[in-house]
This record gives sequence, C-alpha cells and structure tokens, in this order.
Amino acid sequence: MFEAGKLLAKSVLLAGVLGGAGWAQPPDLVYYNAHIITQWDQKPAAQAVSIRGNRFLAAGSNEEILGTAAPSTRRVDLHGQTVLPGLNDSHTHPIGSALSEQDGPIPVMHSIAEVQAYIRKLAATTAPDRVIFVPKIYSTRLRDRRYPTRYEIDEAAPGRPAMTDNGYASVLNSAALQKLNITRDTPQPANGKIIRDAKGEPTGLILGAPQLLGPLRASRSATHADRLWALRTMQKAYNQVGITSTIDRGQGPEGFRVYQELRRSNELTVRSYVTYMISAQGTPDQVRREIEQIPFTTGFGDEWFRIGSLKCVADGGILIGTAYLREPYGANTRIYGYDDPDYRGVLSVPRENLIEMAKTANRLGWQMTAHTTGGGAIDALLDAYEAADREKPIQGRRFTVTHGNFPNRQAVERAVRLGVAFDSQPAWHHLDGPALKDVFGPSRTSHFIPLRSLFDAGIVVAGGSDHMIRFDSRQAINPYNPFFGMWMAITRKTADGAVLHPEQAVSRMEALRMWTLNGAYLSFEEKIKGSIEPGKLADLVVISKDFLTCPVDEIKDIEAVLTVVDGRVVFERK
Repeated sequence: MFEAGKLLAKSVLLAGVLGGAGWAQPPDLVYYNAHIITQWDQKPAAQAVSIRGNRFLAAGSNEEILGTAAPSTRRVDLHGQTVLPGLNDSHTHPIGSALSEQDGPIPVMHSIAEVQAYIRKLAATTAPDRVIFVPKIYSTRLRDRRYPTRYEIDEAAPGRPAMTDNGYASVLNSAALQKLNITRDTPQPANGKIIRDAKGEPTGLILGAPQLLGPLRASRSATHADRLWALRTMQKAYNQVGITSTIDRGQGPEGFRVYQELRRSNELTVRSYVTYMISAQGTPDQVRREIEQIPFTTGFGDEWFRIGSLKCVADGGILIGTAYLREPYGANTRIYGYDDPDYRGVLSVPRENLIEMAKTANRLGWQMTAHTTGGGAIDALLDAYEAADREKPIQGRRFTVTHGNFPNRQAVERAVRLGVAFDSQPAWHHLDGPALKDVFGPSRTSHFIPLRSLFDAGIVVAGGSDHMIRFDSRQAINPYNPFFGMWMAITRKTADGAVLHPEQAVSRMEALRMWTLNGAYLSFEEKIKGSIEPGKLADLVVISKDFLTCPVDEIKDIEAVLTVVDGRVVFERK
C-alpha cells in the first residue's frame, strides 16, 4: 500500500509542476470570477481555476488563469459565487440509507404518538407475512424521552409482529416477542439486556443482544439489484449537497461487490473509501484467521473505489445507554428504559480480541478502526493500538477512532503519541446534547466531542455524519448535509437552541478542513484531493453563500449550486 502511495504522490507532484509552471497544454475548462477557498497553503484564495482532463491545472487571478485559455477552452463565469474543494463525509452508510426508503419516505418522528401513527400506516400496507419494521428510533430524540412499550406498539398493530429498531436497541410488540419466544423466563444475554417491568414481564425493549433479534432483522433482506439501486441513488443525493468523496464505514462481501460492479461500469459519482467489517468474535486465534482470510488490504483500488479500514463494533451507543463507559452511567438512565446505577454498558468485543485484531491488522498492512462511543471503549481501543505499536510502530498507519465521543485528556495524549486520527460526528452533540447532558453530567459532558481539544493537540479530526436513514440531507438520521455539520462544529448549538461547551468550538476554516483535507487524510489521499491546487483531482463545489463571511447561522442553510467530480458536472441546481 505504502509503495503505491509513494508512486501516486510522485505522479501528483509531476502533474502539479507541469500544471503550475508554464501550462504546457491549455486547459479544457476555466471557472472564473469566483471567490475560491482553495485549502491550498501556497494560495489560500483565488478568483479562477483551470482544469485539464480530471486534474486542476492552476488557481489564481482571473487574468492569470484566463490568460492560459485557448480558443477551445470552455469558460464559465461564476459571477462572484464561492467555490470550495469537493466535500468529503468521513462516515456514511449509503446503501442502507437508501434501502430504508426504498418503499417510500419515512416520516420524521418526534414522539411515541407519531411512531404509533407510522406503524398504523405500515400495518395497512405491509404484507401480512412481513414484520412491521420502523428503523432508527432513539429515545433521546423523542419528546417523551423514552421508548414506546410493547403495549403501545400492540395498540398500533394488534396481532401483527412489529418492532422499532436502531441497531442497538429494539422494542418488540407482544406478537414479535412471541415469534422469538422471548418470555419472562428468557435468561439475560451476556451482551445486552432484556428490560422487564416490576412484575418481571418483558417491556419489549431489548438492548444489544443482536443474536436474539437476528431472525426479525433478517426478514428485511435486500437483493443485489436493490443494493445497486441504493448506491447509485444515494450517491446522486450526496452530489446534491456538494459531497464528492466519502468513507463508507461498514460493508461486507455483498456491499463490496456492488461497489466493484458500479466501478467497472463507470457509474460511481462519489469517490468511495470502503470499510471492511468483521465481527471480531470468538477467540483471538479466530479473529486472526478471520482477518487473514480476507483477500486484500487497505489501499487496494483506485481514486474512485478503494479498500479502506478494517473495522469492528467495540461497544454499544450513547443514544441507547449501552456505550461502554469508564465508570457507571449512574442514576439518570430512565431515558434508556432501565434503572441500574452500576451499569457501564457493553464492551461487545473482548479486549484480547481487540488487541489481536490490531496486531494482525498492523502486521498485514491494514488500517484499523473500531466503533467506540463510550470513554471506556476508546481506552480499550487505544490499549489495543499500543499493543500493536509495541510489536511494530503504527505511526503513519493512521489507525482511527470512529465516533470517539468521550476522549478525556489522557486519551487525547495517547492518541497523539500513536498518531491516531478521529472520525467524528458533531450531529450527536447537536441533536442529542439536550438529553445526554443530564445523563452524563457536567464533568463528562465537558469532553463530549471535544473538537477544540483534539485540534489543539494536533490530532487529525475528520467530519462525518454517520448517515443511516432517509434521503433528506437535513432530516436524515443522521443529517449528511456538510454545511449543517460544519455549522454544528462551529457554533456548538444544540437542537433546543442552547450552546453546550462553546470552548470546544472550531473555526470556519477548521470545520471546512474536517470535511475536505482531513477526510482525505483518513484515506491516505490528501496528496490527490481535499484542496484546489495544481495536479489534484478536479473536484469542487460552487455554493449559495460566502462560507467565510455570511452570518454564522446561515452556514447551515448553504446549498450546493454546482458539484464537479473528476472535472465533470455531476449536479447543477436549476
């Protein structure tokens, strides 16, 4: 991988020299009369940029760039609009997100009553032999500040198996519990909780324990053709908000085949660095063999589709009360549906397996990451990275903490020593901060997504959405509109209008870097994308407002006007 990276860097450098010194060949295309924020240290701002083929030739003043044009060069006057490098979302799930609305739009639900109304609608339209399934319901985002009960779902779908599910916490109605044979006598799973009422009866809420829920989740299987439709369609939606690159954070063999097929047919419109998921269960030897059997490693591919990190899911989630913490959750857990002051959450991959995964990934040439939402999970992952580092230094390997919501000072210092990067999602702070600040309290909330501390320490932090559900870029779970995400990072405003720990805010340019160069860094591609400079891939977005000077609260409303990938227009707002 690293030899290929050196060759790539040399080719880009040569292209930059040729493009920036004399322009031996005229450009095919010039965008001029613009405010261009290049993210290029040598020339942070420009009025015009030239493109030949799929690469930037030069950026500079109108006179400089138009002076290189030939009669055949196409000239586009942008009339003073702002131009940014193509945007990179470091954490998406595009196939699953599109499949969620394959049968039609999913409404935004803010209360249990709205969840019930949607279940009633599904009951009228879903085949009798299918489970009624409502995805991604989080109690932190409901006005009721709790999950529905089995009986409330029974009321909406009497006699029909129905469930709400967010991947980590599910509520099953009575028919669904019966279908899975879950009763008051079912033993508690080691990797989750069956929540019971005062009489010992299941309330319907099950935390973690994916093995119990597998049969119901598997009832919603997708075909290869479904996945092809999903990726094509969602990439076009990403283009509409200025996204030109993304890191898909979780695929197995079926998903990889979809990317391969669309790459062969030249149908990809978003450059994709695709994460390979493993379970990391069983013994450490089984984990090692699971990794050794994968027939590729990080970096294989090209600038459109490249093999990314190796990933496992190390703990649960902060929105459902199963994230693995450094200390117990405490008394304020009623929002999660349980009272257990000693509960710390679930470390779903044993420490020894995380260590073996990190060592094997390091030995074979994989970049590694893991879903780690709680502080205890971050510490366990850094323990694994340190164990791998003792065998062979991981500096430069860009091992990553995915989510990493609660890095304390010690975790930040360890990450700096190891050269570890962070894949961060500000939407959790914005959308869930109003509920979570009471769960975790002031001390822990002070280092909840602490972007300022991470930047000041020199850690590379990339901005992502963890987009999982819906096409709508601002109403999705989670919102994938990059400007909405940047606004969250800049203002630290939460959904109730409060500002939570403003000292952890970042500047506009730092936020832009999170969605450009820092995202490219996570995929070892900062030499070929992430800024507008000679020799780099010609990815850019023209936007509706001046990102640097518009009122700060207007940043969240910025729209992509024109999105260019590889030198060609993939979206134009009419």
